[in-house]
Amino acid sequence: MSAQEQKEIARFYVTHASYNGNDITEWAVNRKVFTVFYTINDELYMANVSDADDNQSWGKVWGFRNETREETAKDYKVDIFYFNWNYSNSYDSKKGTCKVQFLKIYKPQGVVSKLKLITEALDVTEYIGYMEGSIDFSNY
Repeated sequence: MSAQEQKEIARFYVTHASYNGNDITEWAVNRKVFTVFYTINDELYMANVSDADDNQSWGKVWGFRNETREETAKDYKVDIFYFNWNYSNSYDSKKGTCKVQFLKIYKPQGVVSKLKLITEALDVTEYIGYMEGSIDFSNY
């Protein structure tokens, strides 16, 4: 795949992380974990990258749907995007499909992003952080 075909759209930097409810923030921050959304030939891909050791999971995303929950007296406005992710791991050659929820929460101090990945084995990884760049999932 030539570099000209791949175009980065947005990066999601992880500030808090959990795996099956257990806090893995220190692990994620030490490994400089981030998620990147990019296109290849106008198709959307996602990769979870550990910058410290060059490990990554990557693959195409598909099957988008979304909803918006408007701000109420109790809750902030939230945009929720649901999609599937066909992934391959560089570190253990596993492949599979995850269900993904991506939330943009509009707080007064800025937009907080939450990425939730659910594997076929029902393992749940949750990342909370912030976006650099923006992505309009409705284009895919």
